[in-house]
Amino acid sequence: MKSAEVSILVTLTIAIDFVMGELKGAFVMPHGGIALDPSKFHTTNKTALEEAWKIHTACAQIGRIVTELQPDLILLSTPHGISDMNNFLLYLNPKMEGYANTDNTGPPPYVSVSVNSDVNVSRDLVQHFGSKRNVSGLSAYGPPEESTEPFPLRWGEVIPLHFMPNLNQTKVVILSQPSRRYNDDMPTMIPELLKLGSDIGKYFKSEKKTAVVIISADLAHTHSKDGPYGYSNAAQPFDDACGKWVENLDEQSLTKEAASYVIKAKSCGYTGLVMLQGLLSASSDGITSWQSQLYANYHPSYYGMMVASFLRK
Repeated sequence: MKSAEVSILVTLTIAIDFVMGELKGAFVMPHGGIALDPSKFHTTNKTALEEAWKIHTACAQIGRIVTELQPDLILLSTPHGISDMNNFLLYLNPKMEGYANTDNTGPPPYVSVSVNSDVNVSRDLVQHFGSKRNVSGLSAYGPPEESTEPFPLRWGEVIPLHFMPNLNQTKVVILSQPSRRYNDDMPTMIPELLKLGSDIGKYFKSEKKTAVVIISADLAHTHSKDGPYGYSNAAQPFDDACGKWVENLDEQSLTKEAASYVIKAKSCGYTGLVMLQGLLSASSDGITSWQSQLYANYHPSYYGMMVASFLRK
């Protein structure tokens, strides 16, 4: 092929990518307050404190990566937002803001974020999926897309977004997981979550905007008998299976192995991880078009916290 033809082909490829948009990357980030500022983590365990700092450093690194990617928008999945019993919700206020504690158990100091919502994308997703995917929209204190009051956010959204340096330049779309995730039949949601993730991935292929996805997720909440959910021997195997999924891009590690432990492990973020698997698999070359990296997978407190990235090869 002649150099002029190569030049035209490269230019055309870049133009197509710009017109069609793309999903530039996906990330798993914890929402435990420990990640915000480990200096305020109330522990005398040296190993736990070291792990907390590793998690914090990894979250800051994800923030820098997202800044370098310069996406038009961030789609964030939260398991601790305002939720419907059955439907996945997309928030429809033009502005969203909220706060979180640095340890999730004590008094201030707080951290806060204020973000602009891409209500056009949120509305499109609601209309695109609707009842066929159990997706609906929710507005607060006013008409959808018009309310002058901000939609309220808390730790599930605020903590991951806190690590994004240029939020004033990037719009945000928030997807809230339904509260039926708390039920013991959570594994039965797996096919639905894979399909929804796949459909979201295909949606962004057809859009003229670039995006990154952030899955707000903590892992097993049963690592300690002193924690609010007690101890379970399923906790560590669950966290290990999630880590193996990231490192090997092996769906079975997540949808079979981790699924077998999730009820006893009590992970708030599991549904978001499964949805992400479906989204990544929707790429033109499937899951193999992604390069994954596991930055941290620890439980400095009673719950597991994982930081991971999935970037295009």
